[in-house]
Amino acid sequence: MEDQMTSLNENMKVTIVNRKKSYEISKQKLSSIPYFVKLFSNSNCAVIELDLDESSFDNIIEFILDGHLSISIESAFLMMEITDYLGMDEIKQKYYDFYKSNFNIKLLNEFLDFYEKRKSPEMFADEKLNSFIAKFFLPITRTRAFLKFPVALLERILKLNLVVSSEHQIYEAIKRWIFFNKKARKQYLPQLMKFINFSRLNDEEIKIVASTLKASGFTPDTPPSKKQPPRACLPEFCQFDCMINRQYNKSLVAIYELGKDKINIRRLSKSNLWTKYGQFTRDETMSTSLIEANHIVDIIYACGHKGIRVDLIGKKFKYLEMFGDDDSYYGQVYKYFAHDIKTDNTYIKIRDSQSGSINNICANVNMKRLEAIFLGEHLEAICDGTIKFVESARTNCRCSKQVDWSDWDSKSCGHNESCRNNESDMLVNKPYYCPSLDYRKSSSCESQGPVQTRSCLLSKPDKYSGSQKILCFLTKRDFRRQHVDGHRVGMDASIVLDFSFLKDFIESDSLDHIELISHENSLLICNKETKMIYSYIDDTDYWQLMSKIESPEKMIAIASICLPIDFDQ
Repeated sequence: MEDQMTSLNENMKVTIVNRKKSYEISKQKLSSIPYFVKLFSNSNCAVIELDLDESSFDNIIEFILDGHLSISIESAFLMMEITDYLGMDEIKQKYYDFYKSNFNIKLLNEFLDFYEKRKSPEMFADEKLNSFIAKFFLPITRTRAFLKFPVALLERILKLNLVVSSEHQIYEAIKRWIFFNKKARKQYLPQLMKFINFSRLNDEEIKIVASTLKASGFTPDTPPSKKQPPRACLPEFCQFDCMINRQYNKSLVAIYELGKDKINIRRLSKSNLWTKYGQFTRDETMSTSLIEANHIVDIIYACGHKGIRVDLIGKKFKYLEMFGDDDSYYGQVYKYFAHDIKTDNTYIKIRDSQSGSINNICANVNMKRLEAIFLGEHLEAICDGTIKFVESARTNCRCSKQVDWSDWDSKSCGHNESCRNNESDMLVNKPYYCPSLDYRKSSSCESQGPVQTRSCLLSKPDKYSGSQKILCFLTKRDFRRQHVDGHRVGMDASIVLDFSFLKDFIESDSLDHIELISHENSLLICNKETKMIYSYIDDTDYWQLMSKIESPEKMIAIASICLPIDFDQ
């Protein structure tokens, strides 16, 4: 008898009224949903009233009755909210996983708005997402989506402890956003200027900011100068002490291998001594998502080809898979924001010391090898490959032959007489700088065999633009630097530097053991075998000893990274 009563109760129809719609469903069908199970345990109600999004609840009813579930980006937030309310954790996780796998910077405002209103503590809510924005602020500001952000979202981002090399980069990001629609947005300039810490700008940078304000119709009361106290920088816009006390000092760290599953990280102190930062144990269960909290730090080295993720709290580490599918490091970078950075087909040739003045023209590159990859304001790279292009050289050679640029002669191409005095379609084998890279083209070009080059990008102060990008390029035969202006290299910008010291310093036919890195806008070179580090003195074309380390431990990496302030030991 008791079993019959239970069966009758399970088959009993319940009426659910959700806003303007009603449904009749058996208790048995509803027994898989924790919300209704709890409701039935407390009362024997026949009518249940709800106030949930109708379209989303229809989706739930479809799932209850037929096992049919529709999943889309547009419905994900409301479905996560409803499934959370009904206690359907497994279904909620499906929507979360789907949204996370399809998340990109275009959806940032919607995502932050969802979690801000609901104060959801789990998943990659505020803490992780804010950390993600701060770490990748510069490339995010180069996306097309950033230019369309509402002002409220921009303000929210500017309040974060953003990872930048200088405060001037904050100004440049604000300016790009304003000038995208200057007529409608210049009214926001004063309120956005309050998110710049003027005490961290030099006099030249403050003049640049003041010039922008003046051009937009806002005139400072007094001539700006860094020598004035912070609140007097631009009185009309910074009437109180600067709102943002942003910290962005970088640390130079060296990683040593203690065994297969242990590493030791040391950090260079202000007195140029290497102090122990911590010992870390390998843990392959660590997440590799880019959207992680502040205490998860990625150390990228070997010209961007290798990376180690460290958990500063758990004292764990994991080697990163840099190339591959969408879940690899650069795969995520491309999926989340780099795909939205405007690209073009302009490639800048790394000029040979014997070449003449060359005009850089849009070209087709068949990438054969990725020598270096950088994640600054773009996903940039140095690649080796065959490039077909039209260019005007001093010889004006017309030739379709395969040319090795190192054999180029300034007077003659070495081919037929008829080749001269014409523009040419040439196939040239030479390293190229790609100012904005489509990761899909590079993922199959991971470096194989001995390292052929080492290169890095420096950012130097410039009185006109605020900063000037400089490419430093080292091979086994020479060392040079080039000024990069936008997507082109200036005609006289390539400078061949002294290689005599480096030849002895490298002590090998390979560059595998050499690291060339930028630290606080200075160029450093490290020999990981001899554990010696030199810094480059620009004005003298001279390398100065910075540090020598004697240790039995194998040095596997040296890198310049931003450590979170809370973990700045």
